[in-house]
Amino acid sequence: MIFVLHVINLLMTAAVVNTKVSNPYMDEIFHISQAQQYCRGDFYSWDPKLTTPPGLYLLSNVFVYVGKLFNYDLCTVNALRFTNILFSIGLYFILVSLTKTSRVYALSLAWFPVGFFYNFLYYTDAGSTFFVLLSYLLVKRRWYRLSGVMGIVSMTFRQTNVIWVCLFMMVTIIDTLSLNESSKKNDDHSNCLYNPLCATIMNSPVQMLRSILSLTVNILENFKTLLPNIVTFLIAIFSFALFLIWNNGIVLGDRSNHIAGLHFPQLFYFTSFLSFFSAPWTLSLTAISDLIFHSSIKKILYGLLSCVVSLYLVFKYTYEHPFILSDNRHYSFYVWKKVYRRHWTIRYLLTPVYVLSEILNFQAFANHTSFLLALGYLTALVLTLVPSPLLEFRYFIIPFLFYMVHIPPPKQTWRLLSGLAFYIFIHLITLYLFLFKPFVWLNEPNQLQRFMW
Repeated sequence: MIFVLHVINLLMTAAVVNTKVSNPYMDEIFHISQAQQYCRGDFYSWDPKLTTPPGLYLLSNVFVYVGKLFNYDLCTVNALRFTNILFSIGLYFILVSLTKTSRVYALSLAWFPVGFFYNFLYYTDAGSTFFVLLSYLLVKRRWYRLSGVMGIVSMTFRQTNVIWVCLFMMVTIIDTLSLNESSKKNDDHSNCLYNPLCATIMNSPVQMLRSILSLTVNILENFKTLLPNIVTFLIAIFSFALFLIWNNGIVLGDRSNHIAGLHFPQLFYFTSFLSFFSAPWTLSLTAISDLIFHSSIKKILYGLLSCVVSLYLVFKYTYEHPFILSDNRHYSFYVWKKVYRRHWTIRYLLTPVYVLSEILNFQAFANHTSFLLALGYLTALVLTLVPSPLLEFRYFIIPFLFYMVHIPPPKQTWRLLSGLAFYIFIHLITLYLFLFKPFVWLNEPNQLQRFMW
């Protein structure tokens, strides 16, 4: 019943979007044009405005070929957009498998407003998210080599997915070492992998170092055992290295507006974003009051130190991308204009909020994950977000969903349903603004502009 509800929502929304926005919109202009070149058999021309690999266009071309066998043209705008509907249907089953405990919770994550919105446009986000989370699910199912293959496929949608491939290889290594240890005799645990629950050692640097060293030693001692399970991950990483050499950089096409740098405040924007969209599941007034009113001296000093570091990072590394100042179609434009540009002090005054958000988010994650997984996730976050110069909410989709599949849903039915209703409400508002509140730029009077994530 829940799956049927998901499909009905997808098809109804797609029908409305395709009716009201029948022509390619925004980045679709480049994506659809490239896909249609592939449909015509031209695999050598490349639009320099495109910055990601051609995985989406190649997969769509497979569907187009199948359609030709039955005399259907599947290279129209609507047909190409339908590719992402298929990804969304598949993503629902992946989320059900990863969350296990509640199909309502899985449905809510499938309807996560930012990710859900891009199911109805011909963007790479739906396919990228599908293959990344499929790769992780295959690791959890211990189909390691197939997971690496799906990781390679995900990299053809977005090359930065190599970071998640590295994380999943780490998870594979940890899982393989743990399985080997469980098969040993009781008296043969001299160099066991030390990987306790993160919450139990997060305040002990010595224990953290011990865990990292134990992983390093176990990899070196058991590399021959690990190699068969991680071979496809290594192929993915090696392929990415070859791509960097061949392309002379990570960005395809338009590099001038995608120059990597050190944009540390991205982590602060993400933790605020995470707190907002995870609130129905994780917000606890008890946790907030305990943190504020019942913290130890050590935690207070840690919080003050975090604020000082955050203030420095905000001062030194805040970056205003030209797009966020000029493109008023994205919600990030209005967040930046209405919040961060209201007064120069705002970006600094928000640092205590960032720190509070970081601590609460990390505590929720640490209570349900091992230390090494938490460390790997934080490393992936830094490598994914910090080099990106542009604040764009769709870059947060995979980090958000990976976080959420490790947070058990609340037991109260009312919280599950209120969380789902919260997401539906945001989705309806964004869809309404996108479809029914277009506007016009003075320099493009014949072209409607639309609000979107």
